[in-house]
Amino acid sequence: MDTMSGQLLVSDRIAGHRRASDCCRQQYRSGLTCMLVFAIFSAVLGMFQFGYNTGVINAPQKILEDFIANVYKTRTNKYMTEEMLALLWSVTVSVFAVGGMIGGISGGLVADICGRKCGLLLNNAIAIFGATLMSSSQLFRSIECLIIGRFTIGLSCGLNTALVPMYLSEIAPMTLRGALGTVSQLGVTIGLLLSQILGLPVILGTRDGWPFLLGVAFIPAVLQLLLLPMCPESPRYLLISKGRITEARYALQRLRCTSDVEDDIEEMRIEDRAQQQEARTKDRDGEVVVTTTFKHRLC
Repeated sequence: MDTMSGQLLVSDRIAGHRRASDCCRQQYRSGLTCMLVFAIFSAVLGMFQFGYNTGVINAPQKILEDFIANVYKTRTNKYMTEEMLALLWSVTVSVFAVGGMIGGISGGLVADICGRKCGLLLNNAIAIFGATLMSSSQLFRSIECLIIGRFTIGLSCGLNTALVPMYLSEIAPMTLRGALGTVSQLGVTIGLLLSQILGLPVILGTRDGWPFLLGVAFIPAVLQLLLLPMCPESPRYLLISKGRITEARYALQRLRCTSDVEDDIEEMRIEDRAQQQEARTKDRDGEVVVTTTFKHRLC
């Protein structure tokens, strides 16, 4: 009886492994595997962060202006002029774009030095710091915390706009790159929508609720910090930028749910050679144009 039970258990396990293997084969043929979906979701949280913080400041504008005016009156025992209030509010809103510009420009450098995945993980520390400053500005009665927090969260969002699309394009198979190009925009749109919903006066758009409204930015940062370590690094970064062939192959095997990833490895090498050849061609064409122009002027 025990022998029969053991045989049945082994048979069930074999059947389960076969079903899982068949599922993986079907997913591999379609290009969309469980690990790839998980990695996409984990990365797109960064674009959700960008969308949310872009729209969140609009709903509680009047409440935040009153907060700024009250803090100023408490400190100076004077009423703030309309011009100065408009100036401070403009700075509070626009400093997000300044941080985003700096983050977007430095995104490529961060991606090359730290890697795509590690860059996103480190960026979450900036997002958490910014969200903490914004949400605690009422507690400390500080306009400076609000402005610095907006700048810091803007810096984080700027880095996200560079790192997330780069990571998504490098982990996706060739057949899905076009489709995954829209996923980032979907994350931004959902973030914008949620910021407007939570900013309603019946939810968090109140005098007591606005610190929590701004502090919601803390949630996607922490969530990505928990999920992204379970995802593989960009195989293209590991192979082309770092030359770690074994690690790149393992990352591809996890993403594609198959051990046969040599075609993907070769495809990345061909793309890299094509890009290098294109860059050399452009450099030669530029030199020819400059030389021809110089000779023409001499004549």
